[in-house]
Amino acid sequence: MNTFTLDLTQNRSKEDWDNLQAVMDKVHNETVDYIQSLAKELNVSEGCAWDVWYLRGRSRHTPELEKELIELYAQGNPPNILAGDF
Repeated sequence: MNTFTLDLTQNRSKEDWDNLQAVMDKVHNETVDYIQSLAKELNVSEGCAWDVWYLRGRSRHTPELEKELIELYAQGNPPNILAGDF
């Protein structure tokens, strides 16, 4: 995974802000495309795919835990994964 930081306290030109917005738009669009593809691959909702994607980025991820998450969604009982419910 690539990461970056940006100091927003410095004065920036309009071109700099436009370039930043273009990068943010690209990251957003590619992430959404990936989530939609993952949802199709796993045959789950996009909401479930977002949570699977999040879980896969965590150190606690295991195939078993991912399967349990998908099963909870299938049962209509998705956890609030960001609140620590899972």
